[in-house]
Amino acid sequence: MLLARAGINPTLIEQTGCRIHTDQVARLFRLVQTQLNDEFMGFTAQPCKYGIFQMFCELSDQCKTLGDLLEKMVLFYNLIIDSVKIQLHTNDNNITELQFHLMQPELDPEHFLAEWLLVTWHRFSSWYIAETIRLKGTCFSHEMPAHIKELRVMFPGNLSFKQARTSISFSHKYLTKSLVRTTRELNIFLANHPAEIMTIPGDKVSLESQIEREIMQSSSQKLIFPKIENLARLLNLKPLTLYRRLKDEGTSYQKIKDNIRRETAIDKLVKGKLSVEEVSEIVGFIEPRSFTRAFKNWTGLTPRNYCKYQLLK
Repeated sequence: MLLARAGINPTLIEQTGCRIHTDQVARLFRLVQTQLNDEFMGFTAQPCKYGIFQMFCELSDQCKTLGDLLEKMVLFYNLIIDSVKIQLHTNDNNITELQFHLMQPELDPEHFLAEWLLVTWHRFSSWYIAETIRLKGTCFSHEMPAHIKELRVMFPGNLSFKQARTSISFSHKYLTKSLVRTTRELNIFLANHPAEIMTIPGDKVSLESQIEREIMQSSSQKLIFPKIENLARLLNLKPLTLYRRLKDEGTSYQKIKDNIRRETAIDKLVKGKLSVEEVSEIVGFIEPRSFTRAFKNWTGLTPRNYCKYQLLK
């Protein structure tokens, strides 16, 4: 039922090549973490209690540079967690390496946690300095997995497997970068966590993101979806170019519209506590019955049942 509460239709999981939106995946991760009270999601003998990451972030306001942040973050986690040891080293070639050692790697047989830790620390660091940290290389202690293509996207640069440690390495110059995010931005980041780290740093320039921003900015009380020709004109593209680029990104205008409708509907139903009829009109359905069918197709639940399950959190 966690899948449905995350806004994911459980039947889609069995479909080969099905693409789940990052907002849905982020909600699922957060639900698993809160249900287990474990930010490591059950992949270690000792749980990392939910809220530890937020507590560190709230204590990080004394840090001025990324180097300060990472050093204190390593110290903080090593003091309270025994299941994962973290080290930060800079070699004679001025290459900094952030290492993660799982004390019981057999508890993480698919290496999910190992890869998740690398993603989290890399993208959180990149977010805090508002600049993508270009990786020199990424090392994994496990063998090359079947999802190697995804890893190449997640960790641009050289990938090495069956290494003595799991780590990311980058130029030491990043350690001197200032932390530019405000307290307000950090609070928003934490409220949405882990959504901000589900996208690749710098991925906000993707065409999908541009289209989502264009639609959300032009929509106030009710979603407005321009025709594809008008949308292409707004983005200074030819319609055929727009179609091709969306296909290259693994999506389509219809999928983007459905994602926006789903996320808006969930927000209005759960946070706004609006009626099904009101939300149906906001997201662009002529009648509530059509909206209910679409919502059940998106999440596996009717809008009313979805709201009931959210109350059980």
